[in-house]
Amino acid sequence: MQLQNNFSQKPENGNKNKPDIKKLLIVGAFAVVAAIFASMGILHFLLKDDAPVQKPKETVQAPVNAPGDIAKDDNPHALGLDKRAVMDAVALSLFDNGLDNSSIKETTETQDGDVLKLHIIIDQGDATIKALKESIAGRISAMGVEPEIGKSITFESGNLSTIIDFMERAAEKKPVAEKKPVVSHNYGGVKVAFVIDDCGYSIPLAEKLGRVKYPLAMAIIPYTPHSKETAEIFHRLGKTVFLHQPMEPKSYPQNDPGKGAILLNMPESLVEISLRKNVEDLGGKIDGFNNHMGSGLTESREKMQQVFSVMKSYTNFYVDSYTSPKTVAYDECQKAGMVCAINNKFIDNESDPEYIRGKIMDGVNLAKANGSIIMIGHLREATVNVLVQMLPELEAMGVDIVPVKELAAR
Repeated sequence: MQLQNNFSQKPENGNKNKPDIKKLLIVGAFAVVAAIFASMGILHFLLKDDAPVQKPKETVQAPVNAPGDIAKDDNPHALGLDKRAVMDAVALSLFDNGLDNSSIKETTETQDGDVLKLHIIIDQGDATIKALKESIAGRISAMGVEPEIGKSITFESGNLSTIIDFMERAAEKKPVAEKKPVVSHNYGGVKVAFVIDDCGYSIPLAEKLGRVKYPLAMAIIPYTPHSKETAEIFHRLGKTVFLHQPMEPKSYPQNDPGKGAILLNMPESLVEISLRKNVEDLGGKIDGFNNHMGSGLTESREKMQQVFSVMKSYTNFYVDSYTSPKTVAYDECQKAGMVCAINNKFIDNESDPEYIRGKIMDGVNLAKANGSIIMIGHLREATVNVLVQMLPELEAMGVDIVPVKELAAR
């Protein structure tokens, strides 16, 4: 009986070291809830902690362009033109019309809030205002902005507002009807030679002009899409083949003469390498050469001496395109013992056929007074069409169309 009583009594300290399951469950539940609140940024408010809660960074998905859309990073003018793009367009248009950046007489900038107001004043010199305006407006339009053309060219693009004005001349305020070229059949003994620049871009135009019977000199720019093939065409058709050698203009680097150009800061060794590769690009055989651009380089005696020392191994004939009134290229050509000639007139600063015909007749009349003339045109559709039609007319008038080398100084 005593033994039974001992087993039926509970020990006084039987739960002293045994874990309390209920308390553990409560503490565990609180820890789980706290962890959830902390992850949600709520524990800060429950614990009244003054430290700020850092919000998770937002992930923004880049928009996907619909077919035909252009991403702004891929379009340099998506946010509008900037000053540099406008000035480049003006500089290129000036060059197209036989001018350079010295014709920009004033450039004024004013800031109106976020808008930059740009005012450019141009002295167009002897160029036709209409042609210059059309050239500038065309280049601006090609960049996605449509300008208004009146007395001035005006346009707005992004945060840029632009006005381009032209200096008026007394003769332009009261325009006089342009006299048509005097056509006479009394041109016996007058000699005219033509050099056609910028060949190498169009095979059809090369074939069309190359097939005329007259002795034209065709000047090919190296590394153009069809430079070598164009040279082969002209050799086959019996034309004089020139390397139209790119040279640094005064407006460089705004106006880039292109691959293979000779630059003022170029070491003599690189001048030689560039010229040799340019001749090779035309098939290695040329009858002469003239300069493409080059208003800067042709004023340097040192650089022109370097050019002639290399080119003498390929040809003894050079025509100074006369892109600068301060050119020394003709003089240095003669000092190098080469056959030298100089351009007297550009015939197609405008693409209007009547303008081109007028310039050719101006040249022919000048040749009548001086005996001969060398004129330069370009392998463009309007020029080619005028020459194809007009060369037989000149011949019928008594004009002798001769190879350009015949009019060179020896």
